[in-house]
Amino acid sequence: MRVPRKIGYAAGALAVGLLTVGFYSESGGAAMSEKKTEEIQFQNATVHDPSIVKEEDTFYVIGSHIDGAKSNDLINWENYTNGYTTPGNTIYGDLSSNLAESFAWAGENDADSRGGFAVWAPEIIWNEHYVHDDGSRGAYMMYYSVSSTYIRSAIGYAVSKDMDGPFEYVDTIMYSGFHETDAYDANSDVNKNWENTNIPDLINEGVFEEPNPEWFTDNGGYNYRLFTNSIDANLFFDESGSLWMTYGSWAGGIYILEVDPETGQPIHPGEDGTTEDGRMIDRYFGTKLAGGYGHSIEGPYVYYDKEQNYYYLFTTYGGLSSTGGYQMRVFRSESPNGPYVDGSGQAAVFPESLDDGTVRNKVGSRDHEGIGNKLMGNFQYDEEDSSSGYLSPGHNSIYVDSNTNDRFVVFHTRFPDSGEMHQLRVHQFFMNKEGWPVVSPYRHAGEIEEKVGRQELIGDYQLIEHGTDLTAEINRPLQVTLEKNNKVSGDRVGSWKRMGHNRAEVKLEGTTYEGVFLTQYNPNEAAYVHTFTLTSKDGEALWGTKLN
Repeated sequence: MRVPRKIGYAAGALAVGLLTVGFYSESGGAAMSEKKTEEIQFQNATVHDPSIVKEEDTFYVIGSHIDGAKSNDLINWENYTNGYTTPGNTIYGDLSSNLAESFAWAGENDADSRGGFAVWAPEIIWNEHYVHDDGSRGAYMMYYSVSSTYIRSAIGYAVSKDMDGPFEYVDTIMYSGFHETDAYDANSDVNKNWENTNIPDLINEGVFEEPNPEWFTDNGGYNYRLFTNSIDANLFFDESGSLWMTYGSWAGGIYILEVDPETGQPIHPGEDGTTEDGRMIDRYFGTKLAGGYGHSIEGPYVYYDKEQNYYYLFTTYGGLSSTGGYQMRVFRSESPNGPYVDGSGQAAVFPESLDDGTVRNKVGSRDHEGIGNKLMGNFQYDEEDSSSGYLSPGHNSIYVDSNTNDRFVVFHTRFPDSGEMHQLRVHQFFMNKEGWPVVSPYRHAGEIEEKVGRQELIGDYQLIEHGTDLTAEINRPLQVTLEKNNKVSGDRVGSWKRMGHNRAEVKLEGTTYEGVFLTQYNPNEAAYVHTFTLTSKDGEALWGTKLN
């Protein structure tokens, strides 16, 4: 018999609850025991658009507005940064002077950041190949975004030899929102002429000869219909060790560029073209990877899964507010620069049928909601308990344990009846039989993937259908029963079965869902419960949690 396992769980800014410890039988099932309970405290951190990295035994997440948090277990988090404080900024030292070249384009005391700053959505990675001015190698690299208005933005990067920083500015590498001639935004002194970006330097260096005329609309404005908002950088190494940067937000979609690992500089294509599968290649912005034509998409994150031998592209649809319907989607590809497709084979680059020719963010559009495997959207288990669900979960990063290959999705979320308050969350995810991610119904509390006894799975469950809707509506639980005869009854009917140790298959009204059975800690009940997490071929996520 296995020994009792004690798990700490953080839920709520600071709350007290009961921890029920499960005792695991030799059959592999988790016998739900009330033999031991203890009162515990839960603590959370607030980080928007979190990017995760690990240094020795400490996990760090860095997010928008220069918020960051630390943890030793992916469960309990503590904020450690001081936001936009300058000088004496935890991350950047003298923020204003250190990032001055980026702020010359956007993000400090300008337009909609008048009187303050707008530093968003950083990516933090360790790059052993980076060469410092003194010839030494290895750096933590911070690729940050600065922005004024919804489109005049830039990506810069700064480096440090350790996570304690401060991170020293290196360069501003990608711009957006530039015009063909002189132009200004309201409450701004910044001239948006393309000549005030890094494009003239690239021309002088011979990377390309001139601006692409397609960058501009007929009236000389920025062609946001085809090109992107230069924010939300994500860097990753591919199977062969090459370094790539995905980035972009909303209208023009998501792009990708290769990056020189020794300098951190993007390698621009230098000429325009088209991929074999018909995607745009731009001399400056790179290759289009996903989205387009004004429909919501942002926060790209790519990682290579060695077991599955696929590159997975995570993105977020919808608006980030509590009423915006923010939600995570995933695609995959055999190549780092695409093409990426969803479970039903649909391309991550949105089809031309969604192009109405206008240059704008189509806020509220749901025309692309059927594209991409949906991982998670709005849900609430208990209408009387606002902490029992999420609103607008999204903009994730990924952490994979190098020893166990345990996979974790790290994101921010808001909560029902809680306004715009948001917190960091970490959920473990698993690969189903077809190699698609399925996310655990409850946040990570130390659970492991292991054998689950079939008899213990029989019973009544709350069922959350995430569907594929792009909506601010909250998914409420249905009630189903997994019967002894492998039938499913209740609000949905069908069949179920356990395969192997914990593989799960559920068929409901003609649709097959595949994933895993788990034993997880349910913070709403302060007890261990059996759960399942599944997805269909069409990318509809399905969660079940057993009622004790």
